[in-house]
This record gives sequence, C-alpha cells and structure tokens, in this order.
Amino acid sequence: MAWNMSFEYDAQNDVVTAYFTDCLLMNEADVLRWRKEVEDHLSKYPSKVDLLINLDGLVVKFTAGRVFGKERRDVLERYTHRSYRFGGDEMTRMFVLTSGAINGAAVNHYATRDEALAALQAEREALRKRGFSPFSGGFVSSKV
Repeated sequence: MAWNMSFEYDAQNDVVTAYFTDCLLMNEADVLRWRKEVEDHLSKYPSKVDLLINLDGLVVKFTAGRVFGKERRDVLERYTHRSYRFGGDEMTRMFVLTSGAINGAAVNHYATRDEALAALQAEREALRKRGFSPFSGGFVSSKV
C-alpha cells in the first residue's frame, strides 16, 4: 500500500478519528508532507475538533523524531481542542511520549479507540461539571 491518511467524523460522539496507512516519517521532508496533509484534512472542519489518532500505520523514525514533535504540537494547537491516541508501534509511541514532554503537548495514549474515546468523554464530562464549555471559549455562567 502507498502512503495514505483519512479522517472520519463520528457525529454520535462528535469526534474526528485519524487513520494512517504506510506513513513512514524518516526525515524533515516526510514530516512536512505529513503536516501539510493533516492540515489539509483538518482545515475542512469549521472549527477546532476533538481528535482520536490511530497511530497504526504512522511510523516515526529516530531521524524524524525531533522535527515531528514540534510539527505535531503546532498542528494540534491550531486544529484541535484535545487529542487522544491509540495503537502504534513502540518507536512511534516513544516519540509521541517524548515529544509531548519536550514540547508540552498532551500525550493521552491508550491501547484501543474505545479506551481513547472513553478518556475523551470523561474529560469532557469533568469540564462540564466544572461549568466549562470547551466549544464556547470559556466558563458558562449558571446565572440567567
């Protein structure tokens, strides 16, 4: 198979899931290609999204790790409210964890999509209980 990525909107859960096939990031050029294609997909949504990322099919090699960390953070800050990951090979998971620590990006990695979705929903619920509306830009007043 050739390099491919797709993004599917799950209306029931109001979340976008990213899927990758044979996206091998070996150098800066690969990472910049990845970023452009991810931005092309995510820019089609009218506002920031909650994103689940299937790391299966996305392979980040050591030679691309540092650049990937910065580009990943920038893309997620621009296009997402929050993101959760699942799957992936050991090297890619390591780069996600490391780049999250270095660049201040959330890691949120789980074994399966269902676990990642459950964690996302738990975060949403915790924010709602505190009166925060993640889509209005701030806290919602209970006073009328």
